[in-house]
Parts: sequence; C-alpha cells; structure tokens
Amino acid sequence: MATEGPIPPGPEILSGSDALLPALPMKQARRMDHSPERTVYVAQPGLRALPSGTLVILGFASPQLLSVIFLFWAIWWPAPATPSALRFALAGTLLLGGLSLLVFWLLLRHNLALAAGILRAPFTRVTVTNRRVLWTVPWSRHPVMEIAARRIAGGILGPTDRRGTGSAAMVLRDGDPSADFDGNIHFDRLPDAAGFVAALDSLH
Repeated sequence: MATEGPIPPGPEILSGSDALLPALPMKQARRMDHSPERTVYVAQPGLRALPSGTLVILGFASPQLLSVIFLFWAIWWPAPATPSALRFALAGTLLLGGLSLLVFWLLLRHNLALAAGILRAPFTRVTVTNRRVLWTVPWSRHPVMEIAARRIAGGILGPTDRRGTGSAAMVLRDGDPSADFDGNIHFDRLPDAAGFVAALDSLH
C-alpha cells in the first residue's frame, strides 16, 4: 500500500494526553533535514480498527436503545390531534430524552477519551513517512497523534491472515511517554501489516 506524496506538517501530540512532546519544532527539524518528506506506507483500517469486544458491547446496549425508540414511537403515534395531546407528547419527549442523556453521561463521564477514540477509530488513517508516523482524520487539518522517526526503534510483525491483515507493534525507544508497559504501540487488524513494519524499519 506504499504511496508517494507530501504530508502536511502538524504538531507532535502525546498519545493519551494533550501535552506537546519535548521535541524540536517541525520548522527547525526541517531545516536540519533538507530531504523531502515522502510517504512510505498509508492505511485506513476502517471498522477493523474498532477494539475487540466493541460489537459485544453494542449487542448488550441495543435492547436498551430499542426500548427508548419504542417509547418515542408510543408517544408520537398516533400523532397528537389536540393541543393537550401535543403538550403531553412534547413533555414526554423532553423527559425521556433528558433521562436518556443523563444515563449516557453517567456511563461515559469517566471514559470520554476512550469513547471518543472508539468513535474516531474507523475514520483514522495511519501514515508512515521518512520522518514520522501520524494518525489523521478527514475532518481535521492536524494529526490526532504524531510520533517522530527519532523516537521509533523499529517494528514487530504479529500474526496475519492470507490478505496480509494482522497485528503489529511499533517499538519506541526507552522511556518514551507514548509507549505502553512493553515499550510499544500495538495495532490490530492492520492492512498490510508487514508493509507497516518494513516502513518502520526503514526509518533507520
């Protein structure tokens, strides 16, 4: 899936936080490296990027969602024919909608970042250039996250299927704040996982 083309610069963003990474500004880095930025790998996993278990959670939540939809249908069908019936329908809709939003907020208020990441995952594109790895979404000019090449030690290829889709890990240098407990960033169901690992290894 290798392509050629320029990638617009963006700020380096720390995985899991909004803090800027302790790194050279991109303008200064470009002055030090006069070679043009080239894309060596790009992939958009789509729905395959959803974390494992997402469909199970949606399956458990669907009965509650269907119940709310049925209650809205019962309020508005048949359509209110009198002013008092219309007032009742509007009041019932506001009450039911408010209670639904309250329950949704109570469930997600401590996991808003996780929920946003899950909703964003199918639209996220992973790109490897000769200078960095970045995650982008169509509605933003700036990367959601960016890892400079100097922070990457290499890649590890995991199991893949016959189409080359599989798991991989980006190995970060010791002490990198974006790494997990293994010192890596893991990817599941990544298209052309071998190409992704080869692109990471080519950064050195």
